[in-house]
Amino acid sequence: MALPPPCLATAAKAPEVAAKMMVATDRGDCQRLKELVNKEDATTMVVVMSRKEAPAKKHTPASMHPLLAEAACTGNWEEIIFLLEGGDLQEGHSSKMSLLKGVNVEGDTALHLVAANGEGNNSVECADLIHGKDKGLLSRQNYKGDTPLHCAARAGKSQMFSHLIVLATGDNIVKDLVRQENNSNETVLHVAIRNGAHELVEDLLKVDPNLACFPQQRTSPLYLAILLEHETIAQTLYEKSENNVLSYSGPNGQNALHAAVLRGPEVTRKLLKWNKNMDLTTGRDANGSTPLHFAAGLPGAGKEGSACAQVFDATTSVLYQPDNDGLSPIHVAAAARAAEDPIAKFVSKCPSSAGLRDAKGRTFLHVAVEKKNERVVRYACNMDRSLAWVLNMQDNQGNTALHLAVKDGSHAIFRLLFGNRQVNLNLTNEDGQTPLDIALYNIRPSFYESITANPEVWIGAALEFAGARGGASRKDHFRENYEDRHGVKTNYAEKELEMLKDSTQFQSIGPVLVATVTFGAMFALPGGYRADDSDYGGTPTLAGTLAFHAFMVTNTLAFICSTIATLASMYAGSAMLHLERRMAHFYCSIEFMHTSIMALAAAFALGVYTVLSPVAQKTAIVICVMSPLVVLYSLKDFWLNWARFAMPLYVRKGAIWTLRKYTEVVLVNMLSGNMLCVSWLIMMVALPSYYHPISKAVSPAQAPATFA
Repeated sequence: MALPPPCLATAAKAPEVAAKMMVATDRGDCQRLKELVNKEDATTMVVVMSRKEAPAKKHTPASMHPLLAEAACTGNWEEIIFLLEGGDLQEGHSSKMSLLKGVNVEGDTALHLVAANGEGNNSVECADLIHGKDKGLLSRQNYKGDTPLHCAARAGKSQMFSHLIVLATGDNIVKDLVRQENNSNETVLHVAIRNGAHELVEDLLKVDPNLACFPQQRTSPLYLAILLEHETIAQTLYEKSENNVLSYSGPNGQNALHAAVLRGPEVTRKLLKWNKNMDLTTGRDANGSTPLHFAAGLPGAGKEGSACAQVFDATTSVLYQPDNDGLSPIHVAAAARAAEDPIAKFVSKCPSSAGLRDAKGRTFLHVAVEKKNERVVRYACNMDRSLAWVLNMQDNQGNTALHLAVKDGSHAIFRLLFGNRQVNLNLTNEDGQTPLDIALYNIRPSFYESITANPEVWIGAALEFAGARGGASRKDHFRENYEDRHGVKTNYAEKELEMLKDSTQFQSIGPVLVATVTFGAMFALPGGYRADDSDYGGTPTLAGTLAFHAFMVTNTLAFICSTIATLASMYAGSAMLHLERRMAHFYCSIEFMHTSIMALAAAFALGVYTVLSPVAQKTAIVICVMSPLVVLYSLKDFWLNWARFAMPLYVRKGAIWTLRKYTEVVLVNMLSGNMLCVSWLIMMVALPSYYHPISKAVSPAQAPATFA
């Protein structure tokens, strides 16, 4: 084989080896080697070794002499003269002039230190001395890009700042110096604005009336002044700039109007007046957001004279300008959870804007439902027919606002949409699901499907009451999808067991407490006992009264129910029983626990009445009236949910159906479940008035007054 070019070294081929080894040491050799291999047969084996050239070593400025740094910071011009003209130099500084070339760890020269730390005649003389030795230091930048002028302005050294301007004027570099940007693309004017130095801003604009035009593409001085709420400085920038021309640009593509709408209506009004060609209103930042996007989400955005109203009135077409995600200002207003005022203003002036969609096909109503903005949803539902065409619009997934409300499980949002007859209950999305299907999917099996306090249960029940239909799917397929969604075929048992374990631990606390209280109350009866040496000694003093017997019955009922609830909780937590049996015991525990609490509340009221009624009957009655609050709280979720859905059901089903249904619910609830004990008490309370052996055995003269 012919030898490769001189830059390639080819090993001699061994008689018994068919492969060839070639070595390349740089990028050019590698390319030649590649071309050579392409000409050889496929049996050639190549090893390529490349060597990267070491990068050029970055030049590091010399370190500043510590004595010079100290003298510059303290304004000791005599020490600076001594070091620069007649002082002994330490090792590492071959000449006196090299002292001024040294920098500290931040890249500051001696002139930077004088500018940042000095104020007064001594410091001015130090600046003159250093500048006289090296005029280039006046525009020298440190590692952050700051010149000595930046340092003086940032430190608020006005005398030093003015003197540096004089030196720059003498060097005929003053405009170049004040326009010089640091690494943050900020001139010395930005530094003065950050410090709120109004006089310094005026001085700079006198030196260069066009200074507010720089930089033209990044954060302008005007943007910074508005953002920092220096309105006086912003006014000065506009008035003192030549021909009132200045830059309105901001970071990330924003302009000054983006900042102005966030700072209030006054500065927004000024900015719109200054920029009469209105290009600021349509300016978009890196996210595609216009100033109206910013203003639409602010509190009070829809009020007359607000920043949002001003920008919108200036250019209504900006309402139809979406951002990079397709969101228009009306979507932002719906998502910001602000008042419905801006949306009402948008729709009133541009009715077609109500149907604007984002990249996901969502209208403002979809966004309001997802963000739980109840006020916006109420506004849309209360607009009668003017927004009826929006209520049933579907996004890219085919979901209406009602689909999203059902999926989210928000009671308030769902009731608003459900209570509007213009909202269609049976539209299907791309998955073929109606709102009823989604509601049924949301109900978890076992525990959650029977706990009526959960919102998904009530939402599903309301849809069924209103005659909503499911999608076009077979029931067995629906059941399979339901089971797959909740993991019934995989880890369902493990989840249920874990839930039972956690629930029974807390479920058993209440019944145990009730059982303890009622057991103690049975042997510490109200009114105490008769003396042992009297007739019927050791018997209750108040025996024979109607309230006392009612107390005994209710206390016994509370003890029995709480004991059953405790046993049921124990069985529910037992690992020896099957899951279904444990769940059944858990439900029994809940029912008997509620009954025991109701009976305990009744026993408390009757016990207090028994003791107080002979001497303070009014107080006893008040306590009896207050005691059922415990019972009402135990039924709070049930009755509150029925009350919340009364009006939506009335709208959907009419007055007759709603009245009949609610009457049925009240009667069933009173005659079953928790109210069963109340009916039992009514019958048991009347028995002692007909038969009481002790009262009959005692003579009228010996009988207590309560027996009469």
